[in-house]
Amino acid sequence: MFLTNILLSFYILQFPFPITTSMTRKTLYYSIAVLVITALAACSHDENPEVLSQWQYEYDGTWHNATVPSCIHTDLMADSLIPDPFIGTNQDSVGWVAELQWRYRTTFTREQAKGKKYLLFESLQTYAAVLVNGDTLLHACNMFHPYSLRLSDITLRDTNTIEIVFDPVKVHDSLLAAQHSYKLPDRRAFSRNAPYQQGWDWGPVLPTVGIVGNVYLSRKAEPPMAPVAKSEFFDQHHITFEAKEDSTGLAYTFYDNGEPVFVKGANWIPVHSFPTDNAANRERYRYLLTQARRQGMNMIRVWGGGIYEQDYFFDLCDSLGLMVWMDFNYSCALYPADSRFLDEAQAEAEWQVRRIGRHPCVVLWCGNNEVENGFQDWGWPKQFGWDDETMAQLRHGIDTLFGEDGILHRAVKKYDPKRRPYVTSSPLYGWGHPECCTHGDSHYWGVWWGELPFEVYREKTGRFMSEYGFQSYPDYSTVCRFCPESERSIDSPTMKAHQKHGRGVEIIDKAMRQYYGVDSKTLSLEDYCYVSQLLQAWGMGYGILCHLQAQPRCMGTLYWQLNDCWPVASWSSIDYYGNLKALHYRAQALFSDSADLQAWEEYYKTYPKDLKLKREDYRMTYRATAEGLEVDIVSDGYLRDVMLQTTPHIDGWWETNYFDLHGGEHVTVKFHPRNPGEDLSDVKVTLKCLNDIYYNLFLEEWNKHIIVCDVTPT
Repeated sequence: MFLTNILLSFYILQFPFPITTSMTRKTLYYSIAVLVITALAACSHDENPEVLSQWQYEYDGTWHNATVPSCIHTDLMADSLIPDPFIGTNQDSVGWVAELQWRYRTTFTREQAKGKKYLLFESLQTYAAVLVNGDTLLHACNMFHPYSLRLSDITLRDTNTIEIVFDPVKVHDSLLAAQHSYKLPDRRAFSRNAPYQQGWDWGPVLPTVGIVGNVYLSRKAEPPMAPVAKSEFFDQHHITFEAKEDSTGLAYTFYDNGEPVFVKGANWIPVHSFPTDNAANRERYRYLLTQARRQGMNMIRVWGGGIYEQDYFFDLCDSLGLMVWMDFNYSCALYPADSRFLDEAQAEAEWQVRRIGRHPCVVLWCGNNEVENGFQDWGWPKQFGWDDETMAQLRHGIDTLFGEDGILHRAVKKYDPKRRPYVTSSPLYGWGHPECCTHGDSHYWGVWWGELPFEVYREKTGRFMSEYGFQSYPDYSTVCRFCPESERSIDSPTMKAHQKHGRGVEIIDKAMRQYYGVDSKTLSLEDYCYVSQLLQAWGMGYGILCHLQAQPRCMGTLYWQLNDCWPVASWSSIDYYGNLKALHYRAQALFSDSADLQAWEEYYKTYPKDLKLKREDYRMTYRATAEGLEVDIVSDGYLRDVMLQTTPHIDGWWETNYFDLHGGEHVTVKFHPRNPGEDLSDVKVTLKCLNDIYYNLFLEEWNKHIIVCDVTPT
């Protein structure tokens, strides 16, 4: 932790952007001092547990070296025993991994155990039996809190063997479901496992098992925790939250030192389908959160269908001054109300509040994502045949777990050192209710799910917009990484496998025809990826504009979603490989304190398809610099939605991209590679703009009507 915090601070110092309007380089150096002091305090507090790191896993009768923390999929990939499930249609070919029982093992000596009292498991995913020297001593069923064994209960030998046997999640889920007298909408509600790994409309079905946290020999019965984290930003900015009834309904407002602050941000999902704590995933955290802050965000909502994020995530938010809306990990389902489940829920909540509550970036706890919404609006009673008695039992279960005096709120009141506020559910009312625009936070999905035009955002702006979104395809360079060249068409098996929404192409096409006059049938896949991002930026930008203009009735906008867990068509503004989509740049422009909202209002009065764009000449020069690439462009006429890209593709980010260029205007744009040592001497820069899309399309249509005559001279 000590080295991590120091390296984190110096990494942040590399970025030449103001973290906040009041945060200077002096402030950053102060932050380093705070992090170092915190780390030293953590070291002094640490009771020096011994991490057991030499693990093996069994595959087909043979034991292989394992990485811990890790999961079975990443271990199998490391040994080339399964292909990368993110490529092509491989996700389907590795489905068998989730069907099998898996075994891990290690040893420890009597000498290692000297002075220790516990064998401690930070996180086991998810149904696991722990055997020590052949005796089954523990059954784990929840990946979201630690488990421990007393060493005094173990007959120690000179060398002791630990074996962990993981069973498939669905087997236990089915057994638990069969024990209930009524059906619940989603089988995964029975397990305290990462819900999104079992499939979402932006994520693959890749349920996994494994030792996803450290295993210790320890003097204490829980993993070591550092003291409450320090942050100069949150020392200077006292954030409070108020849910207040007014003449309109129920206002949600955050305050900074007593002054109301308009919240700008996005929803966060796990950074990877297998989000273990390793160097690659930590780099994703750093990159995504620094990009969020650079974009102008001041809040991240941790969505309740993924995981309870790692301390490293919260360390970054503390340092960057990013507020965190923290959902408990319950989403889009109803949950059992039996004592076994509720006991697990209580242990989980108490542990996570104690762990996460050390971080000042957390400003609000929320019981769940869309549980109340689903119970009221998604047709479950009729679908599952619930009678009045069952409905009453389910209502009692919701209140017991999520209510104002429920298990989760009691954990917050008892264990959060700052006693931060708690709301029961996000949202309070689904988007089909008029109250969604008047009471609390709103997940407005009439755009996308309801297939309504973007203009409806004007009348459907709520008090605090905590979810709304529209899909786009990722950068074409991302498509080229996961899709073989022979399958680069919108309806190929690979492209379908990386579009998890059943009506995704249909909904995008419908809106694209309305606003841009083209669709997947008239564009190449490369151009379709590009225009889908323009469409997403157009619509979501209009929504953000409406929210900003509705102040103070609306006091927050968190779009769905910031990031991806794998390469996919989704609602994200940054694709899996880190490419910033057009939406990211549009939100950055609107989130700016200097944004001219009246100018944006004028911008949105003309649909792109009605602009009558023509092909324009431009001059572009570029050169490699110590920081990356510097590109100069001068255009003779109006260029719409200029997108710059490197050839060959280099992972990195443009300070400005997807911008308009007026005739005679000169612009200089800088590109920063993610690898600072990247050789850019032979890299070319290419330019794509909407003008060329229309020109090439209409030229092609015109050529179709040319009659070619074969004239034989006489």
